[in-house]
Amino acid sequence: MGHTKTYKDGSTPVVAIIGAGFSGICAAIRLQTELSLHTYDIFELEPELGGTWWSNTYPNVACDVKSINYAFSFEPNYDWSHTYSGGAEIWEYLRRVARKHHLYDKIRFRTEITHVEWDGGRQKWVLDYRNRSTGDQGQYEADIVFSGMGPLRIPKIPKEFEAFEGPKWHTAQWNHSCDLTNKRVAVVGSGASAIQVVPGIVDTVKHLDYYQRTASYVVPRHNVPTNALWKFLFRYVPFVHFIVYKLQYWASEYTIAAFSTKLVDRIPRLVMTAMAWLFRFIQIRNKQLRAKLTPKYEMGCRRIAVSSDYYPALARKNVQVHTEEITGVKGHSIMLADGTLQEVDVLVLATGFQVQDPLPSRFVIGKDGVDVKTSWGINPQTYYGITSPETPNMFFLLGPNTGLGHNSILFMIETQVEYALKAISYMMKHNLAQLQVTPQACKAFADEVDEKMKGMVWSTTCNSWYQNKEGRVTALWWSSCSRYWWRLRKFRADKFVSVKRI
Repeated sequence: MGHTKTYKDGSTPVVAIIGAGFSGICAAIRLQTELSLHTYDIFELEPELGGTWWSNTYPNVACDVKSINYAFSFEPNYDWSHTYSGGAEIWEYLRRVARKHHLYDKIRFRTEITHVEWDGGRQKWVLDYRNRSTGDQGQYEADIVFSGMGPLRIPKIPKEFEAFEGPKWHTAQWNHSCDLTNKRVAVVGSGASAIQVVPGIVDTVKHLDYYQRTASYVVPRHNVPTNALWKFLFRYVPFVHFIVYKLQYWASEYTIAAFSTKLVDRIPRLVMTAMAWLFRFIQIRNKQLRAKLTPKYEMGCRRIAVSSDYYPALARKNVQVHTEEITGVKGHSIMLADGTLQEVDVLVLATGFQVQDPLPSRFVIGKDGVDVKTSWGINPQTYYGITSPETPNMFFLLGPNTGLGHNSILFMIETQVEYALKAISYMMKHNLAQLQVTPQACKAFADEVDEKMKGMVWSTTCNSWYQNKEGRVTALWWSSCSRYWWRLRKFRADKFVSVKRI
């Protein structure tokens, strides 16, 4: 059965979309193509669209999901240049898709949403905004809000590095005006960004001090150019692209077993762990360095990196790997717990993002004047990460417990957007002004996640950004993408309460 596309009076709801990254772009396109809805606006803080692929421009930035699966299913890209795509190519893909669907006319660039509040009397969201270029301020009233701000948005910058007196920046705020040629550079952090940026600058710098608190598991990245024949087959031969896309999707789906701690999944876990160990043994011949780079926790507990140039970069003569705790920063010096001190010219922070603290205080005021940040605390209760009892008519994209460790996050975004469209269609069909998920539905989801996570490696004690400070996993979905899609394939009206339009 198709979607209901208007209210009975022929009108459509006004929709506000916060963020013009993959999530916001997906929501806008599907509103247009599936509901024929054009009464929406996109609010984007930056001067361009792209989200994380606009802000992260550090050397060697790339995606660790294969290119064929890192595109919208409804907008396949037949011209990816490599098996894995670089950041600039992904950003250009998004821009091309946005131009095709005329989204630039709908985006308010350099416009910051400063406050979002539910007006219960009028059944609307009121968004305060400020234009960063002109300083103009205003309000926007919306019947429905999509939050597409993304979890990897706010850089985590430890305060102790404020004392460094030389040039310094986070990887998500790369300073391209600072030439690193023949500079002594320090890179702090050992996650996905560091694993990409170190090989990207090692040939340029004079010396690189690499500060690693926790080693990462790394698997090979077989990145080869996509030849003209494959591009031709993808574009012109029916079903070739679809088949390859699905084969890669299901290959990635199968790897979810490697993240399970159950005895029945022992073989996939052993295979993946052995592959990472062998890869590290082959690429790092120095025993002392290899010991430093060997993780001391179960594979998969933290994000698995995909790189074939990281280990060779760390084995270079102009690189020194430090595993001791940083105890102080003063001037251009970094001091370690073993008493050593390094003088550096530039400090690069690959210290991650505030995934566990995505909402500022009093930023979203929901039903009955509830501050959503306060209500959620460190243990948010949502319905499949998409909506919450405090936020009627608001849909979170990549909300709590919807991240992945094994497949393309774009599948989750599309699934969430499709569920939101079903909800909006239901509202128009039944002439509803408000749709609010019940607390019971959210508690049932949270309880199931907690129970299922007991059998997953992410709940072990490796202290990753997947967990909150109590050790509860709040960032990831516990199972396969297919299971998530299956759960949300139909809109469950019995999980919601509603209010009729007047």
